[in-house]
This record gives sequence, structure tokens and C-alpha cells, in this order.
Amino acid sequence: MSIKKKTSTFVILIAALATLAGWSLDWGVGVGADYVHEIRKNIEIFGLVYSEISQKYVDQVDPAKVLKAGINGMLNTLDPYTVLIEQEDNQQLQIMTTGKYGGLGMLIQQREGWPTVAEPPYEGTPAQRAGIREGDHIIEVDGVVTKGMSTSDAASKLRGEVGTPVVIKIKREGEEQPIEFRLIRAEIVVHDVSYAGIVRDGIGYIKLTRFSKNAGHEVRDAIRQLKTQNVKGIILDLRFNPGGLLEQAVEVAENFVKKGEPIVSTRGRIEGSVQKYVSEKEPVADAIPLVVLVNEYSASASEIVAGAVQDLDRGVILGMATYGKGLVQTVVRLTGDAALKVTTAKYYVPSGRLIQKESNLRSEDVDVFAEEQDAPAPDAAKEEPDKPAAEFQTAHGRKVFGGGGIKPDIEIQAPKLNRFEIELLRKMMLFNFAAQYATRHAELKPGFAVDDQMLAEFQLFLKERQFNYESQSEVQLSTLRKTAEEEGYLAEVKGQIESLEQGLQAQKQDDFNKSREFIRRNLEREISAKLWGTRAEVEAGFDDDPVIQRAVNLLLSPEEYTNLLTGDGKMKG
Repeated sequence: MSIKKKTSTFVILIAALATLAGWSLDWGVGVGADYVHEIRKNIEIFGLVYSEISQKYVDQVDPAKVLKAGINGMLNTLDPYTVLIEQEDNQQLQIMTTGKYGGLGMLIQQREGWPTVAEPPYEGTPAQRAGIREGDHIIEVDGVVTKGMSTSDAASKLRGEVGTPVVIKIKREGEEQPIEFRLIRAEIVVHDVSYAGIVRDGIGYIKLTRFSKNAGHEVRDAIRQLKTQNVKGIILDLRFNPGGLLEQAVEVAENFVKKGEPIVSTRGRIEGSVQKYVSEKEPVADAIPLVVLVNEYSASASEIVAGAVQDLDRGVILGMATYGKGLVQTVVRLTGDAALKVTTAKYYVPSGRLIQKESNLRSEDVDVFAEEQDAPAPDAAKEEPDKPAAEFQTAHGRKVFGGGGIKPDIEIQAPKLNRFEIELLRKMMLFNFAAQYATRHAELKPGFAVDDQMLAEFQLFLKERQFNYESQSEVQLSTLRKTAEEEGYLAEVKGQIESLEQGLQAQKQDDFNKSREFIRRNLEREISAKLWGTRAEVEAGFDDDPVIQRAVNLLLSPEEYTNLLTGDGKMKG
């Protein structure tokens, strides 16, 4: 930042503090005079401390940086969703609220130090038409090398005004030389429904990945498409959907629940924060049987939809308990480049249950935007310790419980991965091999088999990439060795420790064979995605997804489905 810009920022901020110190408050909520006086006093103290540091600290300080640290310190005492939104994050918010942006139409993540195309490019976009693939490393944008560049910085360079050119250079697995593309940015419409089609036997499947501006009408269009195929039941997949806009949660729910039915309510402290949202449209899905899939990464708007469906007995919730994010944020514009996203209310589903989990008030939120995505941490949703939960009732009198999140009617535990499988995913071995294999085998057809020869090639790939990992047993043994050395016992137990280490290495040699089915399933999906896009990737996973298969079987069993919605118990998968 230049001296001139720093000075300008400093003047603006001091002026803002001076204004706040003598403000005339219009609260929109009843507070006492003492409360107002306390706020004014503390703002004045904050301004004085800021001024003294800026003028007298031994080294010259960056006034904007110091003030931002003060703001962030203040916000850190609240929930993790009340944040200052600056220029780049502000652009992301605009994408979410408008449902479109100027760009190329691809989602990127940081992989091996490079911004990488993380999913098949959106259909009909400049990236898709040019033949850019999932797995391509973007190594240059307009001549700027992107090695080590943050995802947000790379996404910002890819986006721009519609009609403007951008030159990108990519490195593709299996290609010796980089490939250069000159693309013209277009208006990219963010698609929230990534798949809609028939799984089997007349059961439809809709995968909704986010709740941006287009979610409601995209789900409506998907249902209409399925109805032309005489659909018998619908699966709405909200797994890994982190949420989005409240009004879009309401619009998605309106496709399934009767007109006039409650969907969600908000309760807060300020005027206008207490609201009830009811369905204002006739449902396009009519009375089509419905199963909603959720997991521990389904949050916010996903939980509004799942909670409304469950409380109104409109459908069956299947999967794992949801994340538990039930706080309403209001965006307050501060300057042209900055805004404050502040929690102003809480979400309650029709039975009166609060969605928010208290244990998540200090957890990291997960946001997904159009051209960038940071993968959620594996422990993003942790179970709360057992404690009595308030009891509520659905429309048919079924018992449901509070405590945050939405508990499924049928619980299905996700398959537990071993350490070898976790490391294959974490180190992108399956993803990278699939990108390379797709380049060398463009002749493959959908429905291909992952045979023993392909598995042997993958095993060789792991050896060439020097793939290695440390099992949990090895971690514990290493700790034991260190502790024994510190306590002076290593000489006595060294032989036994080395014997155990050799035994563990022998066991690890067989890990590949133990995980052959896991590798087969994932390679089929990854290679399908690289060659034919998202639709092929989703379809490749139908037969191997136990949650989808349980949902299909439930919808094909009308008696079980009806009994579940009129009973008062939960079922195990």
C-alpha cells in the first residue's frame, strides 16, 4: 500500500471513529440509557488508544492494519459467522447473491502448489468449450506464474468483465508440454443443481450443491423434467451442501411442501428479525414420495429444507446428522469495498427446533463459491457429548429432538476409511492418476471396467510417485520409541520395537489388496469425470453408494415409506 493510500485510509478511519464516538443511535431494539452510554464510552476509549498508537508507537505503524486487527479481535469474541467482508470476499458474496459472474466457468482448488481445475468445467462455458479438463494445473494467467498463488488470487485473475480476453497456460498429466489457451470471458451462470436424472426403476435423483440465486427454480425445473419420465419417487441429495441464501432454502422447500405450510422462522433482537416463512406456491412435486439425503457437512439452508421436510412429514431424511448451523447473517454495507456480515437471528424449523448447535459457535464455517473452493477439514463437524435434548413433534406426532442439526429418520454410517485410503485421497493419488490415464486413454467408453491391468498401472503410479504414508500404529510406535529414549529405557526395548516396526511394514504391503474395491470405485468416478464431466461422474457412483441405494429401495417400498412417516421411531440403515 502506498504512503498516500495509507494516509487516506487513516483519515477515513479516524473520521469514522470520531463520528461513532458522538453518534445518535437508532437501535431498532429497546435498550437502556446505561447500555448506550457504555457503548459510547468504549468507542471513545478505542479511538483514543488507536490514535495514541498511531502517533506515538516507537515504529511507524500501518494504520489500516492496526485497526483491522482491532476489528478482528472484537469479532473473534462473537460467533465465527460474524466477519468483515473485504474486496475479494465481497466479490464472492456478489456471485452467491446474483448467481452469475464474468469468467471462464471452472471451479479451482490448490493442488500440489498450483491452482487446479477441481471439477469438470460448467457446460457451455469458455473453459468447457476449449476442452479444459478436471485435473489441469493452471500454471500461468496472462503471463503471471501461479505457483504458490492462493486460490482466491488465482480465481480473481480468471474472473473479469464479460468479453475481455485472458490467456492461460495449463499443465496436464500425461502431456509433456504445457498447453496455452486464449479465452474470452463470458457471463457464467452458477448452476446449483449439478445432476438431475433417473437412478433406476423410475426413481429420480437431484443433486443440489449450494443455495445461490438459482437454486429454487433449478430444482423446480429438475422436478418437471423428472415428471416427464413418469418418476415414482425423488431423492434430493443435500450431502456436502454448505448452504447459502435463506430465500433460496424457502424456494427449494416450496417445490415439495403444500402452499401455506410453514418452512422456517427467524428470531432475533433487532426490528424485523422475527419472521415466519411459509410456502407461497403450489408444490410442483405434488405428493411424489421424497427422500432427502444429508450428512455432517449439510449446513444452514440444507438444514432448513431437511428440517421442514421432516417436521411436516413430507418425506424421509436419510444419512447422517447435519452440521448444525442455524444463525442468520445480515450484510451491512460499510464502504465500496467492505461490508460487515453480522449474525442477527437464529433459524427455527416448523416444530420449533433450533438448528444451531452450541458446539459450533467456535467452529469454522464452510463456504463454497463459483470459481474457488477450499475443501472442508475432515473434522469440520464433531459430535457433541450426550446430553438430554428437548423433545418436539412432527405434523403426524412423530418425536424429533432439539440440540442442533437435523437427525435423520434412517441413519446410515458412512463407510469408514482406513489410513491407506485416507492418504490416497489426501495426497490426490487417485485424482492425479485419473487425469493422466484419461489423457492416454481417450478411447474409453462410459461403463468401462476398472480391471486388474488398470489397478496394476495405478500401483506402479504410486511407486513412481514415491507414495508413502504412516499408519496410526507406526505413529504410536514412534511415540513409544521417543518416550523410551527420554526415560532411558530404549536399550532394553529397542529389539522389541524394531521387531514390531518390521511386522507393521509387512502388513502395510498388503494394504493395496485390502483396498482394491475402494480403489476400483474411486477410479471409475475420477476417470469418468475427467473424460465426460460431472454427469458421468455422478452416474458412475450410483451402484456403489449405499446411501443412494437405501433411498431407492425405500422409495420402491411404499409400505415401509408410509409406516416410517406415520410412526414415532427412528430406523437404522
